[in-house]
Amino acid sequence: MPVVNSLDLDLVLLFAAVVATAFLARWSALPITALEIVAGIFLVALLGFTLPAGTDSIITLGGLFIVFLAGFETGLGFLSRNLRRALTVGLAGFLAPFLGIFALLYYVIHAPLLVSLIGGTVLADTSISITYTTLEQYGLGELPYGRLVLASALCVNLAEDTTVTTATVLTTPGFEFTVGVLGALALAAVLLPRFSKAVEGRGGTQFTNIGARTLLLSLAVLALLSGLVGVPGVLFVFLMGLVFSELVSPAAWKEYLSNVRPIAFALFIPLYFVAVGLKVDLPFVIAHWPLLLALAVAASALKMAALFPVVRAVFGQARAGPVTVLMNARLTSATVILTLVLALGLLPAGWYSIFVTVVVALAIGSSAAVRAFPAFRSAESARELFEGTEDPALARRAGSPNPFPGPLEL
Repeated sequence: MPVVNSLDLDLVLLFAAVVATAFLARWSALPITALEIVAGIFLVALLGFTLPAGTDSIITLGGLFIVFLAGFETGLGFLSRNLRRALTVGLAGFLAPFLGIFALLYYVIHAPLLVSLIGGTVLADTSISITYTTLEQYGLGELPYGRLVLASALCVNLAEDTTVTTATVLTTPGFEFTVGVLGALALAAVLLPRFSKAVEGRGGTQFTNIGARTLLLSLAVLALLSGLVGVPGVLFVFLMGLVFSELVSPAAWKEYLSNVRPIAFALFIPLYFVAVGLKVDLPFVIAHWPLLLALAVAASALKMAALFPVVRAVFGQARAGPVTVLMNARLTSATVILTLVLALGLLPAGWYSIFVTVVVALAIGSSAAVRAFPAFRSAESARELFEGTEDPALARRAGSPNPFPGPLEL
């Protein structure tokens, strides 16, 4: 009787879970990436499922793929033209929850310093993937206010990536060597897109999909350099995405994405998010549910309290509620950072499990809460809200002018 290869069976279970989460996401309108993490948690809790040895490096590429696409699809041009508004919202959405959660972890719970820094950073996240997919679902992605929401989320992620990179550099042995490798990472992030473009431009008529292949090579190089010094390379991968967006012409932009995105979203990214869940110790999380609840409540309260007044000033009163709740969703960068620091041995598995569970809970809760706003019960009403002008009441408050006059620049 033929013996079933265990790896074949693992792949069947894994892709069955991926397909099931896609159906569930379509039915519930909840973020598919968060549901994939939940699927991973239950696979390991109920079936004892684990990924084969040696697959962590391949899974890591899925996380880096997400960061790259976030930088590529946002583009440097729109961000630079609306940097003041985006930074105002982004920094408010990062600094208050980061400082508050760090203080809670380090001074109240007495977690180690690096754990507190990582926890404060990831629980101040705003999810690029949830923000992007929600805006696209309602047809808001191409509108100026929709793009500003994404740019603001991007600034949160930039602050987050910079903070965790700095924190890990300062705690990594061999400071001079680490700084040297970080310089190589920055150089690689700028030069690898140019290499990819040069290689792709030499092709003939034969189909090779060389652009996607050189991108995978570029991500693997950045992952290798990051592993040498034990520092997450998310900031440099994001920079590479921004550089790529400037090198690809507008005419070739959609074609490039059509080659890259199917590979990312059909294989690397689903496997990555399921793998995030597979590393969660569910019994440990259940045993520490008071800590989980405290972190979730504190992170959400700090984030929305800091965001709401700034979002109201930038986006107007009518849009302030849904934009604030949407930006309260964590997921993408948070899970990438947590997975990388776990793989690098910088974060204990117990704290990883707690942080990932808080992130997933806030991702699902915030996504569901956005859809409770009357304006988000249909795409038409959401577009009507986001196509409106600035709230004129803001310009008259206390006799002061609107701090952000003028139209958004595309």
